[in-house]
Amino acid sequence: MKVGILTYHHTTNYGATLQAYALWKVIKSQGYDVELVDYRPYKAIRYYTRELIPVNRSLRFNRRALANLLKAWKMRRFLLSKLQLSSKKSYSRAGLKQFHQQYNVLICGSDQIWCISALRGFDPSYFLDFASNQTTRKISYAASFGDTETLGGNREKICKLIAHFAAISVRDSHSSQLVHQECGRQAVRLLDPTFLIEYDKMALAPKVKKEYLLIYRQGRLTLEEESFVRLVAKTKSLAIVSIGNYSKVAHKNLISVSPGEWIGFFKEASYVITNTYHGTIFSIIFRKLFTTFVTINKSNKVMDLLNHLRLENRAFIRGAQLEPVHDELFYINYASAHKVLEAEILRSKTYLLEMLDRK
Repeated sequence: MKVGILTYHHTTNYGATLQAYALWKVIKSQGYDVELVDYRPYKAIRYYTRELIPVNRSLRFNRRALANLLKAWKMRRFLLSKLQLSSKKSYSRAGLKQFHQQYNVLICGSDQIWCISALRGFDPSYFLDFASNQTTRKISYAASFGDTETLGGNREKICKLIAHFAAISVRDSHSSQLVHQECGRQAVRLLDPTFLIEYDKMALAPKVKKEYLLIYRQGRLTLEEESFVRLVAKTKSLAIVSIGNYSKVAHKNLISVSPGEWIGFFKEASYVITNTYHGTIFSIIFRKLFTTFVTINKSNKVMDLLNHLRLENRAFIRGAQLEPVHDELFYINYASAHKVLEAEILRSKTYLLEMLDRK
């Protein structure tokens, strides 16, 4: 049986790259012939290449863009070496027609592939409209609507597409509610696929001698958040290392780390500061002390995860006043959190494999 996965993989985002790899890895480990559909829509290409141009409009050299270009190259090399991409690429919806009857099962997910308020807008491809309803069984795995509040004018189209799915699973309660309230379908809430595999053999040890506080964030930290980072680092005598993006509070900025190095930095960190969903996930996977600065557009998915694992006290909602550094910051009851997590991992794997095996 041949299985195809359609997700966000053509990106410079570590979380998106690793969730694509993790879902492929889980399915491959069960003996399936599985590959990622190499769909790279022009809109996404334009967005991600903006940060890769090493010369700006004033013809000045942009050193950070060069680092981002190296990061993008390492990300692509990781995908090509670690998993199977379809032999044919598609840069448009029309190009996806070549996959009309190529797969017995087609999976969309994970990530925010159903977030119609994001840069890609509403793309029916991520609802698998290009595949045959007669020859291809369609399922979603941990798909997310992100911060999309309503399907709006796309409701009828999306509901018709979802009606052809043999099984629907999402990764957060908000997405489950949208599917039920607007389309009348039940969606099972499952874990992001990055929780489903092991990373010890993939992690590359960081070349940092001193114990460190790790920053992994998107966008800028506020002045209050920067002060919090400095105070936590000072309290525990930690160096400050930022990966993936530049941070002015960091003693060391490493923008162009590979996915293996990125994992290694999480594994060896003494404390993690992040404002991302996957930064939070990998902090939990490696049982790290962490604080997540939750922005409005990420509150659905991040708080849903933290509440489920009873780790909601690790989050600070942006705009709220940060509490002073105190002893509770340096303790997490991971025995309780991972007991819940282990049960959810088993449930998520079982559901995925049952949907693949269903005739």
